[in-house]
Amino acid sequence: MTAHDDDWLARALRVHEPRIEDRGFTQRVMAALPPAPAPRVVKEKDWIVLTGAATGSAIAASQFPLEPFLHVLVEAAQITWIGAALMLACMAGVLLAEPVRRAL
Repeated sequence: MTAHDDDWLARALRVHEPRIEDRGFTQRVMAALPPAPAPRVVKEKDWIVLTGAATGSAIAASQFPLEPFLHVLVEAAQITWIGAALMLACMAGVLLAEPVRRAL
């Protein structure tokens, strides 16, 4: 978006003058807000959780044969198996989301 594209917005906002006086309401609200949290420092335990979850997932995945899953995907296309695999992938993503966010 260029500066030229924003000109219409600036003109539209200027048309709606005079503004409603808030009598200091905005400043009172801003002063009442809690301070922003300090940036979080990545701790060693975050990496331990992330590494443990990834290792456990890899070990569990290595115990399942790949051939039946490929058969389901390529030949039979059974929606229930595909749905179950997607559900497990989503569950793993949810479990790993917070440790990954904290580690990064």
